[in-house]
Amino acid sequence: MKITLDNHTFTLIHRTNKKIKRVSVVLENKEEIIVKTPLKFKSHLVKEIVYGYKEWILRSIQKVPQKESLGFDEKGFIPYLGTNYPLKMIEDSSVKNVYFQFHQDHFEARYSAECKSYENFMDGLKNFYKYQAKKIIDPMFKEWSQRTSLYPNKISYRYNKSRWGSCSIQNNISINYKLLQFEKSAIEYVVLHELCHIEQKNHSKRFWDLVSGFMPDYKQKEKLLRFKLF
Repeated sequence: MKITLDNHTFTLIHRTNKKIKRVSVVLENKEEIIVKTPLKFKSHLVKEIVYGYKEWILRSIQKVPQKESLGFDEKGFIPYLGTNYPLKMIEDSSVKNVYFQFHQDHFEARYSAECKSYENFMDGLKNFYKYQAKKIIDPMFKEWSQRTSLYPNKISYRYNKSRWGSCSIQNNISINYKLLQFEKSAIEYVVLHELCHIEQKNHSKRFWDLVSGFMPDYKQKEKLLRFKLF
């Protein structure tokens, strides 16, 4: 959904779930406005909420970054564990899907003419992240479980547009493999965050005291996760 405020056109994103208790407006970049509402909030009223925040939004766009996008060409880069690596494109008629490989100081993307689209390259990158997530993040869970004596029932990795992780009532933890964009210390914070939900299922003071007891500088690491590329 698009919305125009004066001369600025934004993509309007409406997010709702049972955990949201009040309406809020979030501006993460210059192109998108996110409105978070409780479940029963009527969607046709979302634009009215944005118009009510018009002056604040137009003032705030100067303080937020431009939305970044991944460049899938010879001048593009791939974010991986906190570093942006150059991308080398290799056309290969033998491959059916876009295939990413990491080589110490650069990425290679193999593709055929039939699958040369942005969506296919994104799918290939997501597959790379998902495959690497288990190899990189599983050992973090092992280490932090030993430190905290908090052990998940199950760990899984999946793509999510808005959440870095979750912990169910059954202590099944799901991790967003997009985290591999960020440096390992930021990933460790998410690992610890979800482990602490095994003991405290909400974000109460007890929860944050538990997190800070194991990672006193967690707020600095949390800030690293504020902006994401996709």
